[in-house]
This record gives sequence, structure tokens and C-alpha cells, in this order.
Amino acid sequence: MANRSYYPNLSKLRQEAASEKTSPQRLQELAQLDIELARIVTKNANAAPDLLFDLSNNSDNIIRKNIASNPNAPTEVLFKLGTEFPQQLLENPLFSLLLLENPNFVAEIPLITLQALLKLDRISPQFLELAANHHDVEVLLTIAIDPKTPQAALQRLTQAQNIEVAEAARLHVTLAGEMLCGWDEAAMLAMQTTNLPRDRQSEIYLWAIGAVPEYLLTTLDAEVRLDIAQTSTNEQVLAILATDSYSKVRAMVAQNPHTPIDIVEQLMGDVSDIVREAVAYHPHTPLTLHQQFQIQLEATENPVSEDVLRQLSTSQWMRIRLGVAAHSNTQKDVLVQLASDEDVMVRKAVALNVNSTVAALEQLATDRDAWIGKIVAVHPNNPAKITPNLQTNTIYDYINTARAQGIPIMPVYAVYDPNILTAMAESTNYDTRQRVAEHPNTPIHVLEKLVEKENNSILEIALTNLSRNSKTPDSTLQCLAQTSDFKICAAVARHRNASGTTLAQLGEHHRWEIRTIVAKNLKTPFQTLVKLIQDKHQTVREAAINNPYAPASILKQMEGLKNPNVPPDMLNTLSSSQWVIIRQAVARHPNADKNLLKQLAEDNISMVRLGVVENPNTPSSLLELLAVDNSDPVAIAVASHTKTSLNILEQLAILGSRGNKIKQTALKALIKRFPERISQVLADCVTSNPTFTRLLVLLHLSTPSEILAQIHSSSWLERYAIAKNPNTPDSIRAALIHDSNRIVRAAAKGWGDGGMGGQGDKGRNNS
Repeated sequence: MANRSYYPNLSKLRQEAASEKTSPQRLQELAQLDIELARIVTKNANAAPDLLFDLSNNSDNIIRKNIASNPNAPTEVLFKLGTEFPQQLLENPLFSLLLLENPNFVAEIPLITLQALLKLDRISPQFLELAANHHDVEVLLTIAIDPKTPQAALQRLTQAQNIEVAEAARLHVTLAGEMLCGWDEAAMLAMQTTNLPRDRQSEIYLWAIGAVPEYLLTTLDAEVRLDIAQTSTNEQVLAILATDSYSKVRAMVAQNPHTPIDIVEQLMGDVSDIVREAVAYHPHTPLTLHQQFQIQLEATENPVSEDVLRQLSTSQWMRIRLGVAAHSNTQKDVLVQLASDEDVMVRKAVALNVNSTVAALEQLATDRDAWIGKIVAVHPNNPAKITPNLQTNTIYDYINTARAQGIPIMPVYAVYDPNILTAMAESTNYDTRQRVAEHPNTPIHVLEKLVEKENNSILEIALTNLSRNSKTPDSTLQCLAQTSDFKICAAVARHRNASGTTLAQLGEHHRWEIRTIVAKNLKTPFQTLVKLIQDKHQTVREAAINNPYAPASILKQMEGLKNPNVPPDMLNTLSSSQWVIIRQAVARHPNADKNLLKQLAEDNISMVRLGVVENPNTPSSLLELLAVDNSDPVAIAVASHTKTSLNILEQLAILGSRGNKIKQTALKALIKRFPERISQVLADCVTSNPTFTRLLVLLHLSTPSEILAQIHSSSWLERYAIAKNPNTPDSIRAALIHDSNRIVRAAAKGWGDGGMGGQGDKGRNNS
């Protein structure tokens, strides 16, 4: 085929190529003469299918586009070209004809072509309804988010196996109607349960550099929240995480030294064992608190008197009130009182207690928790209970479920008599001996005997019971302290019967958590405390120095260093103290001069050098020297110091990968000083497909408008974020007003009314 026209009668040839009266053979000849003629021929409905087939592979874009519009083109050619020219395929008269003639026509369209067609604005509702029977998830999702999709098709899609498709259909404005309020709350709830792919390291990174607003904390991945609970120094953030649904997160909050003591004390009453145990690892919680809780807990797990239960019903700890609410001996008026407890777990336990009266049940009948309402409906003491032949569950089914969830409905055990338990320990039945090993009333000598003769899980259960039982003597505790089991050693360290000898032994433990408990114990020997004051772990040192039996000279010096007006000569004297903790306190003191700080910056112990960096008066020249310290905590502190130079921050900000804590802290400091720098950081986190990380970026108030304009997402949450962001171009937001999703379009209409994308307190970044 010639590329240029050299024919003197070209005008006549063009007319011939365009005429439908020209024979297919002549059209083929014309198509071979010139590219311009070939373009005209491919628009001619009289062109032979074979010719159109051959030309469909031509490199010329116009030729292929014309063939896609030609009703004489073979169906397979149309399908192939439809991926490139879906609009021409849709407007091809043959396409409409095939759609009418063949009920299965949509299913025969190649997937890639069908996906291209569905993205067209002019696709008809009828076609969308036919395509809604397709098997491909991407096809179904495209249909579910199309504003033109008919109601019948949407109804079918709400039953789709794919969660994203079903959700998109349920939230379609045609089905759900317009949303007049509450769109931000609905989006927040969806973020907490979304199936968007997660990248934990990216989430941690964005949080660490201060790029995630505090209000989004609860939407982050559980493992990300766990990392934040461990590293955060923000009391407000820790207070939020103290109520997290994930027990490991609450446990990490409990042991974080920056968590306020009142929050830690409340966590002592947590329903989870691991949270309560973590309270002992906090440097400032008195060990007597844990011992007091353990005594109360044992009371709720045994058949104690009504008076004891009445007294415990007002305990500060939810777990104790829960035990009272679940106890079979709790008086009826106490159950009525607990039916209005602030904690839903306590109210559930009242509902599950078969002794609850009509008064308590009436109070619970209007509870906002749906599960409580179901229990009340089948409670044997409810005169209006569902009849047995209509109910699917009985009260005892709910009781068994509750026990599996950690609600100890009494009686947990069928037998409480110590003599019977002693006899049962000799049983040949494995399950019977296991029940004896875990029973709170099993005599100590029986548990010790089980430890001697068992070598399976019964042994572990018996050891755990002994370590927590308030009646276990020190002689047994000393033996338990030698086990490799961390939880058993921790229980022994906080046991009220543990002697100084046992505690001295545990003071050498390789785990800092055990040493922290020992450091807080009032029975810990003086020499052990002295060692722990010099411990390599900061939490252990803090716990030891807060022990009232720590060396008086250290306590006196530490108390003196709390005075901001300590004279320089005294600071110089104390700077050479044998006690690391004293030298660190001197390094932190506001009256320490530059020469003294320089001297302490050369200390062999990293915690002293850390104290220098933590001093707000440390000069930038000294910070520059400490920026290359071999201790990460020191370098991290340099990165967060307000006097660290821009040059040093920029050097620290390029260290290692995103997971590097020094890099993260330096970036956060840079962004705080120069907010405009965050735009590039956010841009670097944008992925090609919808992810939760990308959602966080789209929600950020500093995300550049060009990024917001480029993303056309199938995720309604991402479209919601774009609609809410004040940097979104007006043309994009105007289009989102007509989005199929009721939440997205409501957010686009009301984006200026505040809420999650606003500039108020909710929009501020974490610190």
C-alpha cells in the first residue's frame, strides 16, 4: 500500500472508495493503492469481511478505528478492536443487532473488551443489566458503581460473593437513596472494616512521620496500632488505644511508660489476662495494685458470701464487677445495680445470670447492645420470653458462648470441695485431672503432686495455677522461679509470698519485664535494687528508682535534681557520680552548662548521652556530634530535638529504609518545620491500585491536587477521600456529586461543612 498520493484522478478514486455501489473486489484494489483510500474503504459498509479482517492488523490508527465502526467487519475483529475503540464498537449497528439476536452475546464478549465497553459514559442501562450476570469481579464492580445501573441489577449484585461488589451495590443511590447526614461517620466505620489491601510498614511509616491524622488511628491495621501503642509518647493517643478491641494493643498500652497511671490502673481490671499481666511491666504502677486485684479476682471465682460480692460489686475494675455479675451467689438487688453498669461486658454477664430478676431484665431489655436483647428474650425469668418452639437458642447456649469469650458465668466448676478435688486428682481420666489442675480451689499440695507426676499440658496448667494462687508458699515459688516459662516467672515476681531470695534470683532474669516487676517489689533485697538501678533497660531503672527502699542517698540526690535551681557546682560534682541514673539526671538538668554537657556527651553509657540530647539547652554543635552516635535512641533523640540543624536532619532523613526509626523521626521533624515538604513524601506513597495506604494519602490535607485529579478509583472510600479533600479540583468534585455511591456524592455536596476533611481539631496530625 502506498503512503503518499501520486494519482492525478485522486478525487474520483476517493468518491469510488466511499460509494457503497463499488464492488468489494474494486474496494480491495483501492485499499492497496493508498493509505488515504484505505481509510475511506474501511468505512464503506460494502467492504468485504476478509478485507476488513486483513486490514484490522494495520498500524494505522484511523484504519483500525474505521473497521471498529464497520457493520461488515467479522465479529471476532470487532471484539479485538473493541478494546482499543470501545465507543466505535458500541455505535456499530451490528453490535446492537447482535445484542438483540443473541441472549448470550455479553458472555461471549472477551473480558478485556467488555471492561472497556463498561467504562463508557454512553453505555446503556439495558446493557448494564445484561452484563450484571457476568462472573468476573471487576466487571461486576464496574456495573455496581455505574450511576445508570438499573435497580433490578443492583438487587442481584447485593448478593454477590465478592464483598466489595455487594457493598457497592448496597450503597448505590438507586437502592439506598440520597444521604442527608452522617456520611463522615459512615465512612469512618467502613474504614475500620474495609478489605482494601494493607501495607503495614507503609502505615507505620506514615504515622511515624506525622502524616496520619489522629482521628484515623482506629482505622489502622491492628499490628500497626500495636506498634503505635509500643512507641507512642502521646497521652491522648495512648488513651484511645487503651480501649482498643485488640487485647495485645491494650497490653502494650499498659506497659508503655508514657501511659498515664490512671489509665494503667483501669487496665488492671481488663477482661484479658495478657493486659492485666502487662500492667506489672509499667514502671510506675505499684505491685500491691496487682496483688489487690488478684485477691478480688480469686473471691469472684469461688463460692464466697453475698456480703463479699456486694462489696466487690463497686470495684474500680471492670473484670471484678464482671465476676460479681456472673456469680451464682450475687444478690438480686446487686444484679439490678450492675444491669446499668457502664461496661457492656458487665451488663452481658447480668443478662446471662440465671438468677437475674424481672427488674434487672426489664432494665436490660432496652440496652443498646443487640446481643443483650437476644439473651433477655430467652431468659427463663422473663415472663415475655420467646416460647421454646420458636427460639433458636436457649440461655445456656448463650452462656457457653460467653464462657468461650472470657465471661466467667458461675458456677464455672461443678465441684468446689477441696477434699473431692484431692480425690479427683488421682483419676485415670485425663480431662478430670486437667480440671483439677486449673481449679482455683485445688489445695497447694495437690497441685505440687500433679507437677511431680505429670509431663504434659496438665503440668503446665498446674504450674501456672501455683504461680498465681495466693496460698502458694515461697518454697514452691523458688522452684517455679527456675522455670523457663516467662508468664510463670512474671507471676512469681509479683506474688505476695515471694521472698527476697526468690526475688534476687529473678532480678537476674534475661527479660526486662521480669526485672521491672522485681524492681517494684517492696521485698526485693537492697543489693538487688542497687543492681537494677543500673540496669541497661530504662523501664527497669525507672521502676527501681521509684521503689521506696532504693538507696537513700540516690533518692535524696534524685529529689534534689528535681529542683530547677540546682547550683552549677553541685551539678559538676554529681556529674561524676557512680550512679548512671544520677549522671543522666544531671545531663537533663536545665542548669547544666555547655562544658558540662560536652563532658557528659562523652560518657561511656548511652543513657547518659541520651540525657544530654534530651536537654532542651544542648547546643546544635553538640547535637551534630551525637547525631552519629552508635546508639539508635540517642540518634532518634537528636532527630527530634528542636535545635538540630537542617543539614543534620536532612542527612538523618535519608538513612536506610522507611522502617528506620531515625529516618522517620528526622522526616517528622523536617515536615514540622517545613510543612510543604510532606507533599512529595505523600506522592511517593501513592500506589497504582487502591490500597489503604493510598486512601490515607488521599485523605491528607497536603496531598497535591494533581494526584487527586489523576486517580479514578473503583473504591468508594477513595472516591470519598477525594471528594472530602479541599485540594481536589472543582471539576473533579463536581463529577463526584453525581457518583453512584450515596456516601461519596453526599461528601462531595457537603465537603465544605467540616467533618473529617475539615481543618478543625479532627484534622490535626498525630504528634
